[in-house]
Amino acid sequence: MYLWRGKALVLGVETDSIPHAHHAIQLSLALEGEFRLARGDGPLQATQAAVLWPGQQHKIAANGALIAHLFIDPGQRALHAWQHLDAPDVLAPALRSALLDAWRTPRPLAQCETLLADWQASWLAGFDRAAVFDARVAEALSLLEADPAQDIAQLAARIGLSPSRFSHLFSQHTGLPYRRYVLWMRLLDAVARLAAGANLTTAAHAAGFADLAHMSRVFHATFGVVPSTLSRVAISAETSQ
Repeated sequence: MYLWRGKALVLGVETDSIPHAHHAIQLSLALEGEFRLARGDGPLQATQAAVLWPGQQHKIAANGALIAHLFIDPGQRALHAWQHLDAPDVLAPALRSALLDAWRTPRPLAQCETLLADWQASWLAGFDRAAVFDARVAEALSLLEADPAQDIAQLAARIGLSPSRFSHLFSQHTGLPYRRYVLWMRLLDAVARLAAGANLTTAAHAAGFADLAHMSRVFHATFGVVPSTLSRVAISAETSQ
């Protein structure tokens, strides 16, 4: 697992997940064979690649396949013009080969960051130039990043909206209700702390969860697997350099 601010690259043998949804845009590519994917309440279908959008429920059944996942926090970008896109029909063999190399031989973050940028550019061309969505929600996200402990009433008041109006706009533009977005931020904080050497219990408390059980429930619902799987993952993070 390679972590940067707003992005993560995960390479490895996949375990099956339960139905789940999260805030990130997810690009998934089978490096060997194929995996099965269900979107929403749909059936599992075999595929080699997929693009999943914030808030989109999905389930992966991989049967031990080797898969690469790129998670991208959309930040303050409007996604409406992009959500019709899926993985390209023709998959560049050079990308798959480079990802396989990165799995077989861990490499410096800077080299993986170049690989990550190439992957994003080939599947989401022009995404970095996407327009910023509602300026009030963008301001709220900036305020929330600076002080994650704010409740929804405090944040709504700071940007001049009622809690109900703010809640509607926030969900519309981020793909998650406010409370689930805050939990998403805490999960990312916990993973970064694990990368820095903390154990699961310490990371859970430091990231604002009541206890490890609380973090485990949220992690399972968000990523479809239990957080103890991270103990078997080599994590390289920008914050740990």
